[in-house]
Formats: sequence, C-alpha cells, structure tokens
Amino acid sequence: MLIVFALDRIRMEVVALGGLGLGVALGLVTPVQAFAGFSHPAFITVVEILLIVQVLGHSAILDAVTRRIPVIAPTEIRVLTVLCLLTATLSVFMNNIGALALMLPVVTSVCRVTALDSRRILMPVSFAALLGGLCSVIGTPANLIVSSQLADATGTGFTFFDFAWVGVPAALAGLLVIVTWPRRILGSKSTGAGRSPPQSFRTVVSEVQIGPRSPLAGTPAADTGLTIHAMRRAGENILFQRRGTRIEAGDTLLIEIGLQELEEGLASGALLLPKALHSSANTQRVEAVIMPESVLVGSRIGALEGLASRGIGIIAVATHTPRIEGSLAELQLSVGDVLYLTGDPEAIGEAVEEADILPLWPKPQSETAESHWAPMLAFAGGVTFAAFGLAPPELAFGLVVFFLAATGSLNLRKGLAALDWPILIMLATMIPLGLAVGSTGAASVLAGGLMTIVPGQSALVLSVALLLVAVVITPFVNNASTAIILGPIALGAATAAGIAPEPLLLAVALGASIDFLTPIGHHNNTIVMGLAGYRFVDFLKVGWPVTIAVIGAATLALRAWWA
Repeated sequence: MLIVFALDRIRMEVVALGGLGLGVALGLVTPVQAFAGFSHPAFITVVEILLIVQVLGHSAILDAVTRRIPVIAPTEIRVLTVLCLLTATLSVFMNNIGALALMLPVVTSVCRVTALDSRRILMPVSFAALLGGLCSVIGTPANLIVSSQLADATGTGFTFFDFAWVGVPAALAGLLVIVTWPRRILGSKSTGAGRSPPQSFRTVVSEVQIGPRSPLAGTPAADTGLTIHAMRRAGENILFQRRGTRIEAGDTLLIEIGLQELEEGLASGALLLPKALHSSANTQRVEAVIMPESVLVGSRIGALEGLASRGIGIIAVATHTPRIEGSLAELQLSVGDVLYLTGDPEAIGEAVEEADILPLWPKPQSETAESHWAPMLAFAGGVTFAAFGLAPPELAFGLVVFFLAATGSLNLRKGLAALDWPILIMLATMIPLGLAVGSTGAASVLAGGLMTIVPGQSALVLSVALLLVAVVITPFVNNASTAIILGPIALGAATAAGIAPEPLLLAVALGASIDFLTPIGHHNNTIVMGLAGYRFVDFLKVGWPVTIAVIGAATLALRAWWA
C-alpha cells in the first residue's frame, strides 16, 4: 500500500479502502475491527478540529492583526518573522492545513500593501504551519495517532503539551532557518512602490481572442513569445505548429502567460475575453485558491455547473497541471490551483462557500466583530480543558462543536459536507491496518530487523533511526499513514530493547510531520506551489537546511528530555 500511495496513480482513499478490504479477506482484520477507525479518538478529534476551523475561518479575528503587521514590521524580514510566528502559533492549536487557510488571505493582503514578493513569503509560511503542528497533541494527525497508540499499549497517552518538549526546540530551529535562508533562494527583494504587484510573477492559463488592432495579428505563431497550447479560427482547430501559420484578428488562443502581461493585454485591447466574460457595472473579479476539501478537485472547468449557473466565469487559472490542451473548459483542476473569477459579487460569494475554495483577494466582507469572539473563546476553552487533562481531546473539542452548533455558529449539515472526506476516509481505514501491524506480529518482526541494523539499543539511537525513516517515507506517503505504520514498529522496538516507548513514538510523529523537501508530501506545500508558481526543485533548495536544522534540534531535545 505504501508503494501504491507513493505512485500517486490511484486516489488515496481507494487505496486505503482496497487495502482494508484485502486485510479483512486475509483474516488480518476482523469485520468488526474494519469499522473501528471511524470511532477512534484520533479520527473523531480530527473531524472536530476541522469543523471548528471552518467557523474560525469565516470570522474576522485576524483582520486587526493584518492591519497592524505593516506598522509593526517595516522591513521584509520582520514581516516574514511575524507571519511565520503567527502561523506556527495557530498551528499549535489546530491542524496545519486549517492554520494555513486562515493565514493565506492575511499573507495576500500584507504582500499587496507592502509590495513584497509573495514568492518569498508563502513557502516559509507553509513550513511554519508544519512546524507549529509539532508542539501539541492536536497540531497534526500524526501526533494524535501516536498518542492513541501509546494509550492502547500502556493505558496512558501523551498529554496535550508533551510534544512541546521536542516540538518547540525543533520548531524554533526551523523558524530561524526559514526567515533567513529562503530569502537567498526565492524571488526578488521586493517589487517597490509603483512597480509590478507581488503576484505579477504568476503564470496563468487563459483563453483569449486576438483584438482587431492587436500587434499579434499577422505575426507567425512561433514568433509571438507566448506559450500557445491551442488555436481556433471560426470554430475550427488550427495547426499553429505548422511553419508559416500566422495569427489573425478574431483567433481564439489557449495560452500560458504571465498574469501582469495578461492584464496589460486585456487593458489595451490586444487581447479580448470571450463574450460570456465581458464585465458589467456589477461585476467583480476575485482570486481564489482550491483547497484540499474542495468539490472542484478533479473537475474540468467546463463541468463547473455551480459557477456557470450563477453567471460566474473563469478568466484564467494558475495551475501546475502538466497537460494543457484543447480548450480552457477541458482543463482539470487540482489542489492549489488559483482561479480568477468574474461575476456578480453575491453570486461569487455563494459559489465560493458552496465549492469550498478560499478567496484570497479581495477579502470577503466580514460581519460585525462582536459575532466572532464567541467561537474563539469556546475554542480556547476546549484547548484549556485538553491541555490541563480535564477532558480527553475528543471530548473537549466535542463540547466546542456542540456549543458552536447550539449557538448557530456552525451548521453541522453543511460543515460535515464540506470536510475533506478522502483524507478522513483514508485515516479511518488505515487505523485498523495499523492495529493489525501490531496484533499479527508484523511489528515485532520489523522491529527485530531494525534492532539488527541499528547499532546499540539506546533510546536515543533508536529514536533517531525511526525519525530518519519517517522523514524518508513521509514525502511520498501522507503523515497519518506514516505514523500508523511506524508506530507499532516503535512500540515493538521499545519492548525488544527494554526501554520506554515515549521517545520512539515522539520521533515517529516528528519525522512524519516534517516534509520540507517536496510539494507533494503535504497539502500545505501543494497549495502554496500553485499560489506562488514554485517549481519542484524550489522545495528541495529551500527545504534541505530546514530539515537538517529540525532533525538536529529534535535529536538534542530527545536526548535532554526523553531519551
């Protein structure tokens, strides 16, 4: 299953369900155990946190902070430091995708106001969300999973902030690197007053017509300087690759073009939008990003009835889909793609909420500030209950969800429908398989193999070995699956070595949650890749010193406090 996950050819929930079905067929998992994942404390807590984050995401709690950042942080490094610290702090108390979703509109607003290049901001903010999640039991699903595994093995799981003894030093070391190192790799220093906006670097795919007075009219298709993917004339496809083919006024082109260049072409009349996208007095343009839970993931633009029925058009898409051909309507959407919508503001607002995409600019108008503090205070109460051991996390945050639903802040029907169910189904179906790794003796066999490879049987050496294994696996497999598989092995290794299991499980959770080397190992990285137009290699260039710093700090913290 790990190999199939890594190939990324089949949807992850299908792989997980198929693996669970095979486990039941082989007798490794009983029919009753097959559904145990849906009642597992880790699964329930993740669902509750996602529901709470939905409510917080519609509040205006960060608006005041957004306005203050340019005042208190006059330089780029200070802006980056404030944004990363704020993101990491949020991620301590909610899942890291939720923290990033709350911060993306803030980052967009701050970059536009300060004329900073968002390429130099978005990747560090994504990394900061991953780092903050290392510090509490609810910061990432991997932490919840290993805590549940410890509770099953010993009767007592980790407390709310047990992860902080290792997570805080590791996060601080990582934050120190990401506020200095990426500035050497990504983008220019700033766009400066009166220069191009921070998003001007973004390359988009758009379908446009050539205007009657366009300088492109009469130009050979090969000499336009544009990346042309398709060309139509009078409704017929044209082989624009043929030598001597010239562009004529009225031709429709599917092109890949810089966002600023597209806007300038539309403003001058050199490029025209299709008639269906022509602006009216009540038309607004909105920039929005597709989040992991969006119903648009995997859909083709031409099939988006929720947008078309409301008269909403798509001007352009910033996508990292490698295959672009035919027409814009045939383009398939994925996580992290950025849509440039045009239409009635109220209709766009409804469509954005229905499709679960995140508007970045302009920010949607918020309600009165007084209506947003009750959910925040309720969430703080749930954190307090869980942190001081007054209630287990699944009960503490269950009470928060009950309060939000009872007060009308949360519509449970809409909230549950908007959850990222492919990830949740994968988590629930992998949990029984993780239990089977321990109950069938597979964990003991694998742990024995680990013991023969790793020199010595000290807690620190075994912890670092498991940490490195998790770091290698998690870029190709999601962090929850990594923790589910390696957790029983860590418990088996602890039993074989006669040591406490806590440092080994902490190492597994930490290694499963630090993916700074690829854009595919965590949805946060995938989202910012689409937003900023990063290349795969950019993550490797920026991520390797962050990874080394985090592993080094975590090793020292494990030695000092646990191993």
